[in-house]
Formats: sequence, structure tokens, C-alpha cells
Amino acid sequence: MTKTMKQPQTVATILSRYQRRRNCHVPVTATDVYADTIARVCGDDVDLDPVERGLIHLKRQKVISGRRLVTLLARHQRELRPE
Repeated sequence: MTKTMKQPQTVATILSRYQRRRNCHVPVTATDVYADTIARVCGDDVDLDPVERGLIHLKRQKVISGRRLVTLLARHQRELRPE
């Protein structure tokens, strides 16, 4: 009998599960708009995708720890840019 390897969950799936359990969705705040504007004016090309924004929101709401945030962000980056 062969065991099938279970595919690891994507960070987007993990984020979705957290959001469902905590009933928290990512609002776009005035601070987010301000930060995006400042970055654009400075010539920085920093644009967070919805998963990154969601993870940061979970950290701000104290749903996840700083360590968990960093781990999930790193994992998300690896998913986007596989080697």
C-alpha cells in the first residue's frame, strides 16, 4: 500500500482559514493609502499583494505572532518565486 503525500497548504489557504475562524477581513485604511502614496512618490516599487496585506493585518490584530508573520511571509515569497 502506498501512502500519498499530502500537499502542503499554501499561505493563501492558511490566511483564508485564519480569516474565517476569526471573522476578520483586511480593511484598506487611510494609513495604507498614505504609505502607498509615500512609497510611490519616493520611487519605491513596494506593492503588497492581498496575502501579504492579510498577514500583516492578522499581526496587527494580534491573531498571529511576529515570528509566525515572518515565517508565513517567507513561505509566501518562496511560493511566488520557486527556485
